[in-house]
Parts: sequence; C-alpha cells; structure tokens
Amino acid sequence: MWNPSKKTRTIAIKILIALFSLTMIFHVAALLQLIPFQFLWGGRLSSLEEMYVMETVSLLVNGFFLWSSFRYLYYINQGLVPVWIRIVFGFIGIIFLLNTIGNLVAITNLETLLATPVTAFLTGICFSLVPKYEN
Repeated sequence: MWNPSKKTRTIAIKILIALFSLTMIFHVAALLQLIPFQFLWGGRLSSLEEMYVMETVSLLVNGFFLWSSFRYLYYINQGLVPVWIRIVFGFIGIIFLLNTIGNLVAITNLETLLATPVTAFLTGICFSLVPKYEN
C-alpha cells in the first residue's frame, strides 16, 4: 500500500490549507453578493435567502476543513498522525468525491468545467492523507 512520506503529506496539507482558505474567501464573497447566486450550487439556488443558508453552511464546513488541516499539520510535525484525524480526512475525501459527481451534473457549465477538476484534485489529496503515517 502506498504510504506518502512526511514531505509529501506536508506539501499536500499546505495545498489544502491554501485551497480551503481561498474557498472561504469565495464563500464570503458569495455572502456579500459579489458573485450572483445563480452561479452558485450548480445553478440550483432559487432565492437570496436560500443562498445565505447554503453559503453559511459552506463557510462553516470549510472552516472545519481548514481547522482539520491545521491539526493534521500539527500532528505530522509531531511525528504521529492519530487515527481520528485520518478518519476525518477519509470523510472529507468522500465529501469531495460526492461533490465532484455533483459538479459533473451541474446546470452551469462554469461549475462543471471549473469546479470538477478542483474537487477531484481535493479528493485525491484527502485520500492520500488517510494511510497510516509511519515515521
């Protein structure tokens, strides 16, 4: 079984930290209506109120992903990645896998063409952090 090195995992987690941070900025921009809600959530939102609910949930979930990424970085620097954080990244990987499938059937071409490769990439990174880390 493939067991990424500490360096590979550190690079992967730093990529996640950068992407989750950028994603949170995107969701804040959506909440501030800098991005029309018709382009969000695969073009399936029908009102501003619905957008506020969905984007708030997205912001909270991405905040959890960012916090988890910082925890993983802390643990990898300590030389031991506990099972619970690896399970969290398995769960996050499943979320991104499902999101990738959702992006493929999005109504808006922008989401299909832009978000699908990003979420597929995030799926791979998250799953690469799941195997047991052996120092």
